Amino acid sequence: MCGRTACSLNPDTLSRACGYKDATGKQPITSWAKNDVQYTPSCNIGPKDVLPCLVAGSHVNLEDERALCAMFWSMIPPWHEGDYRKFNLSTHNARLENIKTSTLYGPPLRNGQRCVVVCEGYYEWKAGKTKKDPKQPYYIYATQKEGVRADDPTTWKDEWSEELGWQGFKMLKMAGLFSVFKTGDGKTIHSCTVITTNSNDVMSGLHGRVPVFLTTEEDIQTWLNEDLSAVEAVDKLNKLTLSPGDLTWHTVSTLVNNVLCKSDNCRRETKPLEEKKTNPSGFMASWLQKGSTESDKRKSTETEETDQVPSKSTKKT
Repeated sequence: MCGRTACSLNPDTLSRACGYKDATGKQPITSWAKNDVQYTPSCNIGPKDVLPCLVAGSHVNLEDERALCAMFWSMIPPWHEGDYRKFNLSTHNARLENIKTSTLYGPPLRNGQRCVVVCEGYYEWKAGKTKKDPKQPYYIYATQKEGVRADDPTTWKDEWSEELGWQGFKMLKMAGLFSVFKTGDGKTIHSCTVITTNSNDVMSGLHGRVPVFLTTEEDIQTWLNEDLSAVEAVDKLNKLTLSPGDLTWHTVSTLVNNVLCKSDNCRRETKPLEEKKTNPSGFMASWLQKGSTESDKRKSTETEETDQVPSKSTKKT
């Protein structure tokens, strides 16, 4: 599944990072569609926050082949009434196996309302060895060039040209579906869901479900092609698989567990929780070390005193 993502690039930089090769062979900057929800860069984006998504330009009244659109992350049911943020269904993920027959996801799929969710990485939680052990959060991202750290933006380049396109941080792109919801006060809200599938050997040790990743420009073009039927679109996704080396991941702190915590520390690499339990650090480690040292001193003193005092069983000569 996918329940948290990170996307910290500002809107202008993201426009360059989502460039694509058009019919002329050049790579234009991707324009943002006008919308009634706004994308805010964050290292901890959760369901019912706002995600950046790629869509065919025609869906947002743009002549461009492709556009960026800020979307509410959790597909709003068309039968919902009232505040668009308040509904009880969990709709931030859609299972690939069920989308064709789903009453919620089937219509957008058949109407060609397909999108690509863009992020720098996403989080997943791995269960502990026992039920009492806390789940270990991981940050998962596209494998980067040597020297580029996913948790350190100071190592990222910000380079783009029409000839070469984006040369900066390699983004993750996930297949999604979207719908359009009209509020009572006349606002237009685009909302989306991330399509997930069963993990293969690459990720199965971490979690049983993964987003459907679009790892090539051809994959993205195919998924956003409005002429593709629903059956053909799903068939294309079923044939996509992760290869070893596509993704990298590292352990992060439980700060990310709180969706209100949006800081860069959420994705910063940390020691695994198990290792922290066996190798305490900070004040506790100092306290334990001090206690151990004092204990050793007492044992040493006691040993010295014992060595100096004759045993009661020692005979005098």
